[in-house]
Amino acid sequence: MTTPASDFLWEGGGTYGVAVANLLTTELNSLAYSAGGNTLSTLGNAFQNTNARIYCDIEFLAGGGITTAAGAFLEVWFLRALDAGSNYEDGTAALAPGRGADVIIPVRAGTNITPRAGMSQVVLPPGYFKPIARNQVTTLPASSNIVRYALYSPGY
Repeated sequence: MTTPASDFLWEGGGTYGVAVANLLTTELNSLAYSAGGNTLSTLGNAFQNTNARIYCDIEFLAGGGITTAAGAFLEVWFLRALDAGSNYEDGTAALAPGRGADVIIPVRAGTNITPRAGMSQVVLPPGYFKPIARNQVTTLPASSNIVRYALYSPGY
C-alpha cells in the first residue's frame, strides 16, 4: 500500500511556474487619484490562465517618486470572460465593476518615494481575463508604472 503525499511544496523549487508578466503598463500612466469614485485605468490586454495555476503574486511598481498618505492602495480587478474571451464582465475607465476588487495592494506612506508593493497567493481561476485598476494612491507618474503577476501552484 502506498502512502499519499503529505507535504505540500511550491512548484519549481522556489521559482514561479510561469514567467513574470505585465498586466498593466501604459494604462497606469498619469492615472488620477480616484478617491473611491469611478476613475479607473483603461482595460489592459486580455490574458489567459492556460496553465491552470491556482495562485498569482501581484506587484505594483510606481514609475517614479510620488508622495502618498497613510492608507493608500491600488485596486485591481480581473474582469472575466466565460465565453473564451469574447465578452468580459462590466468595468471601464469610467465605471467600476459591480463587485469588490480581486486584489487590493497596500502602498506605504511617504514623501517622494518610488513604491514597490504587492500581494501574494491571490487566487486566479482558469479562464480569460482583462485587468483594470482603480488608483487610491495619488496621481501616478507619467510613465513606467507597472502592475505585473507571476503564476504558481502548490506541488507535492
